[in-house]
Amino acid sequence: MWALSKSQQWQRAASKLSVVGLGLVLAGCSSLATKDQPQQDPVYLINCSEVVQPEHRVELDAIDAAMEDRQYYAALAQLEALSFGTQAHWLRWAQLLGQVDQLDDSEQVFQEIVNECGSYQALHGLGVVKVKQGNSIQALALLSEAKDKAPANGDIRNDLGYVLMQTGRYDRAAFELRTAYELSRGRASTRQNLIAAYYLNGGNAAIQQLQQQVDLTDDQIVAGIRQANQLAGLSFNPPPPAGATKILDDQAQRPAKGGELSEPVMVNTLERLSDSFRQPIPQRIGESSRED
Repeated sequence: MWALSKSQQWQRAASKLSVVGLGLVLAGCSSLATKDQPQQDPVYLINCSEVVQPEHRVELDAIDAAMEDRQYYAALAQLEALSFGTQAHWLRWAQLLGQVDQLDDSEQVFQEIVNECGSYQALHGLGVVKVKQGNSIQALALLSEAKDKAPANGDIRNDLGYVLMQTGRYDRAAFELRTAYELSRGRASTRQNLIAAYYLNGGNAAIQQLQQQVDLTDDQIVAGIRQANQLAGLSFNPPPPAGATKILDDQAQRPAKGGELSEPVMVNTLERLSDSFRQPIPQRIGESSRED
């Protein structure tokens, strides 16, 4: 087990969250730190155990249920009342800190879990935090490493594909998202990302090819194209109800070639990335630890 000694940010986190009972101890002191007793250099003991006992499962299921309902503050409060007996507790704590807009604290907790445990879950979570902070380079590296450790995890591939789209790597994004789509058995959020990646990578022709391989409705295609245009920094005005062919014809002036957007849709890469990272990352990314 590894002891983490951190700076004033950890003290701020402890003060905000009253981390009594989280395995927090003080070097050379037997008492626990509380918000009424600020201490220097708090030491966090990261538990890497993946063994979840029945009593742990009951605790974690209750936390997950609150997260599924987007009751993040309530979930955080419930979690603080528990002893952190497994890595899963620490991962949820880091995740919930991010959900309540304490990204710096979330980043530190995930980083220390990565340092001590090296788990794909911690790499995934840290990658998502980096995306929210606008650091796409580090996010891609972390999510790629997480994928290497868990290649059959559809959530990781979905998130990696989304970031690849944001950074303009549409061909790689399409591959990752097609894999995620099949792994997730056609989950709606992954399907929308998949359509967006195919459209950005090959325009109308790519969407028509995808339609021959995947059962897609006109509304699903419209939603995917809307997301593609938002990622590319474009506006989207849906046409009157019509078939998918007419929708695509209205959206693309001509098919793109060579894995790039067609000329009328080309935008300056730096401007596109700057604009895209001002948008909040979709809630689905890293939102819940439970399988759909």
